[in-house]
Amino acid sequence: MEIPTVTQLALFVENRAGRLSEVCGVLGKAGINILGFSIADTAEYGIFRLIVADAEKAGQLLREAHFTVARRDVLCVDIPHRPGGLAEVLGLLSRQGINVEYMYVAARTLIILNVESLEQAGRLLLDNGIALKSIEELAG
Repeated sequence: MEIPTVTQLALFVENRAGRLSEVCGVLGKAGINILGFSIADTAEYGIFRLIVADAEKAGQLLREAHFTVARRDVLCVDIPHRPGGLAEVLGLLSRQGINVEYMYVAARTLIILNVESLEQAGRLLLDNGIALKSIEELAG
């Protein structure tokens, strides 16, 4: 069985007023909806991670608008909606020595995980009854 993944775009943006608005404006004008995002900043630059339904088109448009864009496949994990649900999922990965490099919420119980071994982590989660979502399911 193939592991469902979603494509994340990471943009390196200057930490100044209006820059995030420019990114969102490029996507909005093209009718591309942002399904999940995270922002990590430093004094001068930030990393704006995005999940969108059409990563190929979004990446192309953002590059044309002079943004630096990197693509990466990540897992969209449907966390059990109960106390300890996130701890359960992270524990599964930890016990197998799989490092979570970062994570962020896409919607309610859906989290985006970037892990060292996408295939191993995906298989482990699926084998333990943890649902993974495709971009079609996330966008639906």
